[in-house]
Amino acid sequence: MSDHPLTGRIIAELKQARSKLERAVSPGSKLFPAIRALRRMEQRLERPLRLAICGEVNSGKSSLANLLGRIESVPTAAISNTRIPTLLYYAHEPEIWAVPQTPGRRVRLRADRKTLPRSVFRLEVGLPSPGLRAAQILDLPGLAGPTHVDLAVHAVDAALWCTVSTQAWKESERLAWSQMPARLRACGLLVATHVDLLANARDCEKLLTRLRGECDSMFRDIIMVSTVNALAMMRKDELVPVAAAWQASGAHELDVALSALLLSVRDRRAQSALGVTGRIAHRAVSYIEK
Repeated sequence: MSDHPLTGRIIAELKQARSKLERAVSPGSKLFPAIRALRRMEQRLERPLRLAICGEVNSGKSSLANLLGRIESVPTAAISNTRIPTLLYYAHEPEIWAVPQTPGRRVRLRADRKTLPRSVFRLEVGLPSPGLRAAQILDLPGLAGPTHVDLAVHAVDAALWCTVSTQAWKESERLAWSQMPARLRACGLLVATHVDLLANARDCEKLLTRLRGECDSMFRDIIMVSTVNALAMMRKDELVPVAAAWQASGAHELDVALSALLLSVRDRRAQSALGVTGRIAHRAVSYIEK
């Protein structure tokens, strides 16, 4: 990962170490488990970060996913199936796949397909959007609780919780978020959406003060954003006059907070990899010295 030097260095060193071991060992060697472990660690580090967008029904999750990914439109098959987790990722050409519930090959779909195969575990939508290079985005169905979707099986690295500004942070949301895995709560942002529906700047300030008082300790940061306004500006593709309006919409603050979050996750993942590979190397050396 060229955008994170430590991760890039670790991957390069892992590949070099694994290559040397593969050339040195003989068939049936006890070092093969170490080689497999190094390969798995390489794959884990090379996988793009995955960001889950969570929240209750109609909380603005899909609009936020579009904003973060800088996506103007999503294929019909994905838009019309909001009850299915949808993974957005970077691809050179648009593509959409259905991943089955049971182990098996994913099925490629036509973008305009209205119906899906039965028992779909997840939709995967590849789009040539630069915004998806930083992280893949998992747009989740509306959650009444975290038990509806097992985030662990989706390999999520961080999470955003969407709450509608006009009725922000209800007790049901607090309960659902508190039951999320601690690992994800430590890497979470609270995003108050539809800020444009509030009457004025004073109401925005009052809401932000309340949210900070009630749940500041539960999230890395709290952001207020008008996804409607930000997406409208993004579609206009203007360069000069947008800067102030982009900041006023909350999109700039969201970008800054998300960049800091992703950097923190990459740092943590790299440090974890260093510890694991150290243990793998110790075992390998022990086998060699026997």
